[in-house]
Amino acid sequence: MYIDPAAGSMILQMLAAGLVSVLALAKNVRRNIVLGIKSLFGRRESR
Repeated sequence: MYIDPAAGSMILQMLAAGLVSVLALAKNVRRNIVLGIKSLFGRRESR
């Protein structure tokens, strides 16, 4: 199966961009979860 080099590089670029966005999203989600847990425990300790 022959793949056009231009199409192949375009697909690779799309995959790389998707991977970067997924990694950034995961980092943001993890940070939000950590912040939420910290705020919950902080509230519990302050009572």
